[in-house]
Amino acid sequence: MGNRGMGFYWKLALTNLKKNRRVYLPYLLSSAGIILMFYTICALGPGIDQTAMYGGTSVASVMGLGQFVIGLFAVLFLFYTNSFIIKRRKKELGLYNILGMEKRHIAKILFRETLITACVSLILGLGLGILFSRGMFWLLGVILGTSLPITFVIPASAVTTTLVLFGIIFLLTLLYNLLQVTLAKPIELLHGGEQGEKEPKAHWILAIMGALLLGAGYYMAVTITSPLDALLFFFVAVLLVILGTYLLFITGITALLKLLKKNKNFYYKTNHFTAISGMLFRMKQNAAGLASICVLFTALLVTVSTTFSLYTSMDGLLRARYPRNILMSSQAANEAAKEMIRSAVKEESEKLGLTIENVIDRESWNITMARADNSFSTSSESYSSTYAIAEVFTQSEFQRFSGQNVTLGENQILLFDPAGTFPKSNTLKIDGKEFEIVTSSYQFPDASTVAQIYESYCMVVKDEKIIEQFLPSDSMLLGPNYSYDFDITGNDPQDIKAMAEALNTRTFSGDGIEYEYLYFEDSATSREEFMSLYGGLFFLGMFLGVLFLLGTALIIYYKQVSEGYEDAKRFSIMQKVGMSHQEVKRSIHSQILMVFFLPLLTAVIHLAFAFPMLQKILLIMGLADFQLILFSTLGCVAVFALAYLAIYAITARTYYNIVETSAD
Repeated sequence: MGNRGMGFYWKLALTNLKKNRRVYLPYLLSSAGIILMFYTICALGPGIDQTAMYGGTSVASVMGLGQFVIGLFAVLFLFYTNSFIIKRRKKELGLYNILGMEKRHIAKILFRETLITACVSLILGLGLGILFSRGMFWLLGVILGTSLPITFVIPASAVTTTLVLFGIIFLLTLLYNLLQVTLAKPIELLHGGEQGEKEPKAHWILAIMGALLLGAGYYMAVTITSPLDALLFFFVAVLLVILGTYLLFITGITALLKLLKKNKNFYYKTNHFTAISGMLFRMKQNAAGLASICVLFTALLVTVSTTFSLYTSMDGLLRARYPRNILMSSQAANEAAKEMIRSAVKEESEKLGLTIENVIDRESWNITMARADNSFSTSSESYSSTYAIAEVFTQSEFQRFSGQNVTLGENQILLFDPAGTFPKSNTLKIDGKEFEIVTSSYQFPDASTVAQIYESYCMVVKDEKIIEQFLPSDSMLLGPNYSYDFDITGNDPQDIKAMAEALNTRTFSGDGIEYEYLYFEDSATSREEFMSLYGGLFFLGMFLGVLFLLGTALIIYYKQVSEGYEDAKRFSIMQKVGMSHQEVKRSIHSQILMVFFLPLLTAVIHLAFAFPMLQKILLIMGLADFQLILFSTLGCVAVFALAYLAIYAITARTYYNIVETSAD
């Protein structure tokens, strides 16, 4: 009898899953999809040879971040979809209870259903994850610009982590379902799927709080001017916007509809009456889900647009970081050391048959300052002002490398402000000493014309004695910095690497040669680091973008199913009170459009307000091309808005099928 009983529960569990396939199949497929993604991101980390790959540690760290984000998303999303399913099934479970089945028997059925769902999801997700991760390894290699250090592996740690995480998630969903059944009375179970039929109340305090939170997040996003502050307060603004979004969707829209309902002249018209009353019930049942769609879609747009902007601008970022192919710098170098560097570059380029061009040959002091209006300060106490880096030259050195003849007095200074950040003034002060500003038409060959995270200036003063007055007492500078930077004609990465290697292996010493240190950098080697970091971020951004799109699609699907069952009843009632079939269909269709396109519109508004803050954060990473960021963002909005429309159109078929068949 025991074995028969066990078989009965298994059979009933399978029958229930089959009967409810309209809601369980998407849940199962989405679970498998999230498992696939989580396993893949876990497997990519061990597949990267961090020692062989330049920047491999950065990529592995990015993959680690991806594990956390996808794991958190899996917990939240699977709990959300599970709660929808158990709500739809409460009537069925209540019927079992009314017909004599005890709650412990229902618990046995739920346990088997969860076990079947978990096993199928894990087998399908891990199987497809192992299969598709090979393609992901290849794709990551293509994005990073290399395929050698990334090898296809099936790490036991990735399999174990996936099994443990999703095993815990399915166990927690089972406990939640059992709790729902255990605490509810049979009559409550019978009507559980119909909860929310009462007209919602307008919670004005929560609605106002939601508006204030959203407004605070928006205000913070558009008023912060410092890139460092933008990075620091970004997550605070995100939290405010998320909380404000949920409160406004749950209470604010209801409060607005209630306000419209009080306007008798507006409310008591056929179209307005059905639309407002219908929307009131929809917002009560769907507010949290719609807010979730909005937050997910906003995260999708922010993630993909920022990572895409960084990836497509890598060449520009690299050139901004390396204005020349090879950078050589030495501190406190005497004339003999400078001549040795120039001769070494000439000799090595001739040996390799390479031609150098666009040479930057100059000596300067780089001084960190803080600017307030037209005054600069070198004291650390003043760093609450605007950061500035000043490259300061003596008059004689400026004349040597520029060919410009200038004659400066003790209280005169030549100021170059390529980004135009210095206020209009004829004078400036440095640590209280006032200088008359002199201008020149000379253009520095590597001067940036865009503001970075700090302001950048070039200054020329009469002599070294004046510069020494501005060096902080705790300065680590042992002397001026000598730069000898140049391009290799043709910009071939192999030529750049060969030249850099030749200079690195050369001995720089001799009689009368003095310098504190000699430092080399080349753009070809650093390009691999850039590819690793920004390519890894782009890969993760696209990966998370697909995940967020999947979540958006599934929530929309479940909303359509939920709306379908509810509207079937309304459809029938509205026809019985005298409205024609077409009037009813038109009324409900307009409400559905308003409900499901509200998150899309709100997400675009969120992104528009977040754009200034995102632009400043990208500035920290070196990306200052406003047009590129703008067009990348607009392109992502267009592409994913079309994807949203496609998801709506596909899921709408399910909705209309439910309405038509259930209402007949």
